[in-house]
Amino acid sequence: MPGWLGVGLAAAFGLVAVHRGLRRDLPGSVAAAGMAVMSLGMAGIGTAVVHGPWWAAWFAAVAVWPLVIPPSAGVCGGPLAHLLGGVAMIYMCAQPLMRTMGGTGPGPTAETVTLVHAGHHAMAGMGPIDLPGGPMTAPGPLGEALALLGWALACYFLLGTVTALTRRDGGGALIAPRLAVLGEAIMGLGTVVMLVAST
Repeated sequence: MPGWLGVGLAAAFGLVAVHRGLRRDLPGSVAAAGMAVMSLGMAGIGTAVVHGPWWAAWFAAVAVWPLVIPPSAGVCGGPLAHLLGGVAMIYMCAQPLMRTMGGTGPGPTAETVTLVHAGHHAMAGMGPIDLPGGPMTAPGPLGEALALLGWALACYFLLGTVTALTRRDGGGALIAPRLAVLGEAIMGLGTVVMLVAST
């Protein structure tokens, strides 16, 4: 993910976190704050430990929070959207580990496989060996299942974004405050971008 996109997503998620906090949606606020930090990490900005089991466990706890202790003001998007948002974040936390376990990590590139011409270690006429940066082996069943899950979640949140922006009552008016609708749409579209970047 480009750095500018990560910064933009982090700023948008940060604003949503503040807005949800003011609306007493504490689980939604915490989830948005976590997504802001994760989007920076995915763009290579700041800490590099935004993936892994601890982050996955944290997002799992936040995802089930409204189901165990429902907030008095409700959770933006509803409990199902919040729960699936947690699933999407857990998926992104687990992706690097799953790629390593499934053998689908990136293969050697020209930077890691360069023959240095120095003394008797070099062969005549040999230059740098350029290998593709993509995976050296095709993904196995686990990789295919993970990719399918990622795209299914991305489609769900894209549909949720469109629904949030177009939902109207019988008179054609928005059925929720404009800022709440915008926050829901930002969370949905931002999740789509992060899923596509990691799938």
